Amino acid sequence: MAWARDSLPPAIYTFLALNTIAVGLRVYVRTCISKSFGYDDYAMVVAFGGFVTLCSLTLVSLANGYGDPETRPGYNISEAVRFFVASTISYVIVLYVAKLSVALVLLRIAVTSKGVRTLLICSIVGLTIWTTVTTFIVAFQCVPLSVAWGEGTGTCLPAAVLANTGYSISAMDIASSFLYAGLPAYLLKGVQLSVRVKASIIILLGLGVASSVVTIIRLKYLVDVGNLHSPTGIEAANAYLTTFVYSITEVGLTLFTGSLAALRPLLKLVPFGQTTGKDYGTYGASTKQSKVREEMGNGMKLQDFNDAESQDFIVPKGRVQKTVQYEVKYSDV
Repeated sequence: MAWARDSLPPAIYTFLALNTIAVGLRVYVRTCISKSFGYDDYAMVVAFGGFVTLCSLTLVSLANGYGDPETRPGYNISEAVRFFVASTISYVIVLYVAKLSVALVLLRIAVTSKGVRTLLICSIVGLTIWTTVTTFIVAFQCVPLSVAWGEGTGTCLPAAVLANTGYSISAMDIASSFLYAGLPAYLLKGVQLSVRVKASIIILLGLGVASSVVTIIRLKYLVDVGNLHSPTGIEAANAYLTTFVYSITEVGLTLFTGSLAALRPLLKLVPFGQTTGKDYGTYGASTKQSKVREEMGNGMKLQDFNDAESQDFIVPKGRVQKTVQYEVKYSDV
């Protein structure tokens, strides 16, 4: 499984670059354009900071020789395992904060849907409990924890327990990913949207599903972790690194998708998918005109009206005829 050690750095650098741009644009949109920086944005910024920390810990671990079957000058295996354990704990926490940010975005959207809001709040509570339990399991996989990187003596949890913890992480992650990917489609059911908005929603839903697919693929390699004879050693390191390739990809996609969801104000800069007409200007809404609109005659812009003439356009053209009469009187001065 040497490919995992070689594949991690490119995946890390790719998602660091993508999410630096995506999160940066999200902060810009929410602070400078819509001026609506909220709790979901704070959560996303914290999650991005945690992702940077997660990637840094993983890279330091690899630089110290974690998972490398050869011993080279400059390697410090004890430090490598120490940093990898820290990155594993960071992964569980960062994934939770990223999911929390997505849930808070949906709470912001589902203002009038009480049932959806209740479902989201329950999912947040479930994720919080799940994250607390799994963090403690990973943090205390060995007692003392230093035994995990070969310092001192103590006891460690069997590899099967760590694998079962990984299964629970994947199960909760898959369930929340499909839930958060499907809710936007439900909330926007029946809403008329422009082509560009529909395209953006399809892309977001696709990325959300892709994140879930990555998690499902990782399950295959968690089976290998469960079959390990020991939770330490080069064989265990290779198995952990293999699952970590998908873990980094999963968190990276979650952050990227959650950030893109807040960039809708930038869609006005996209040149396609707009309805343009001589009388109506440019809109991002439906390209279809209703029968009622057609019966109302030529379209008018709001700025074309003045207070004195606005009543002329209240009723459809041709339905009511307005007659104005003038009376002129002369008087001697």
